Amino acid sequence: MTAVTTPVLSETGTGTPPGNVDGQAIAITVFSTVKRWGRAWLPVLFLEPKLLPQTLGTLEKLSFIHFARWSMVTELAWNGAPQPKTRLRRPHLYFESNFNGGWEEYIDAFSYVLREGMAAFWGSSYGFPGAVPPGPFKDYIKTSDRRLEASHFYSAYADSTVTIVKQALELDGLVADLRERAAELSPEQFKAEFSALLAKGQRCL
Repeated sequence: MTAVTTPVLSETGTGTPPGNVDGQAIAITVFSTVKRWGRAWLPVLFLEPKLLPQTLGTLEKLSFIHFARWSMVTELAWNGAPQPKTRLRRPHLYFESNFNGGWEEYIDAFSYVLREGMAAFWGSSYGFPGAVPPGPFKDYIKTSDRRLEASHFYSAYADSTVTIVKQALELDGLVADLRERAAELSPEQFKAEFSALLAKGQRCL
């Protein structure tokens, strides 16, 4: 799932902009100015994910996150016009993510579960108050996210959560395995294998 954002002022006050919601999925975008030393630190962090194996592993296990990406932006291209790119005085950290669930719960997870990772990624940005306590961190995210509305938002499974999709893929693998072996099984063996499949895949149903 991906969301492309443009700086459009939200018409819903402090709520999530309507363009940032598609079914179960919600888009979040944060654009922050990076300090001078962050220009050298962030590329190392991006290119060496082994520096934060626990953080990345935990991020994958949070089954409500569809997608998350951090990027370094140093210049802006003109939108289709044949003009030179604009070089930014300071590099900017561009974060975008899609998730299902509440906005508050999403930031809480970042604050408490991924505290060290958030400090590593956003610690080089101006104004970052730290991930804990979550109150100031939420205010920091709101100053950017609540003013950026997605101009294009596509969800492959808009009505499904990440957990539902992962369970469906797991069940599909179990069914595919049985299907490949079905021709070689006797009716009694197939019945036993099918019962075992139902028991193993119960949590996916």
